[in-house]
Amino acid sequence: MNDFAVLVEIILQGKITLSFHLEFMKFIILIFIIFTTNIYASVGEDIVSPVTNSDSKKILLIGASATLLAVAFDKTFSKKFQQNIYKEQTLCCKIIEPGNKFLQIVPNILYSFGFGINYLFTNDNEDKLRALGMAKASLYSGLITDMLKHVVYEKRPNGGGTSSFPSGHTTSAFAFAAYVASEHPWYAGASAYILASYVGFCRMQANAHHLKDVIAGATIGMSYGVALGQSSKSDDNSKSVFMLTHTDELKGLALNFRFNL
Repeated sequence: MNDFAVLVEIILQGKITLSFHLEFMKFIILIFIIFTTNIYASVGEDIVSPVTNSDSKKILLIGASATLLAVAFDKTFSKKFQQNIYKEQTLCCKIIEPGNKFLQIVPNILYSFGFGINYLFTNDNEDKLRALGMAKASLYSGLITDMLKHVVYEKRPNGGGTSSFPSGHTTSAFAFAAYVASEHPWYAGASAYILASYVGFCRMQANAHHLKDVIAGATIGMSYGVALGQSSKSDDNSKSVFMLTHTDELKGLALNFRFNL
């Protein structure tokens, strides 16, 4: 195979991978829109929920402290730790691909989709709230992570781009784990956290992220998963600021705003 053919193959693979991730993100946004139809949703409050929820604030404080420590000891410990994981290939060497390709957002989508479908058949309000809560935790944490990637502009350890900090895979994995832990029995939460930790480990072993990237991603994901998991248990919708609803007269959609003074 000549160099031109190799280049074309790499480009095509990159486009397929990018398209794969974009389609998943579109699906999460679709789930979010569907399940906010005809119910109130305080978007602003949800976005800042990690700093207003007491448990999430503790997670942010601990996670931010751990991230700062990883940065402070970057040369003496963090980089060596990550590089040793990458070189030794001791744990996930044979099963690393699922952690790098299929666990970034797939569990989140399956969770939202599963409870959403069940709601359509059973009309169980708890299923609707769970589907919406997981979609929101995944979407908001992912947006914050993407914003930070463009602001920090950290180079990956393998040199493949400048979107290393924070880890997007780890963010979505821990958002999933934290939300599951808040909604289901302890053994379901424990299993989800093991899965999320596996994702973070694989990202370092694949030489795609530094230790600080994984810690920061886990912190963001957990803070949103916990905050929105607890928020979904509340029946108080009086603080909502907008509603997306259909109008029979116009045969379309309308945005209704409500402010509580």
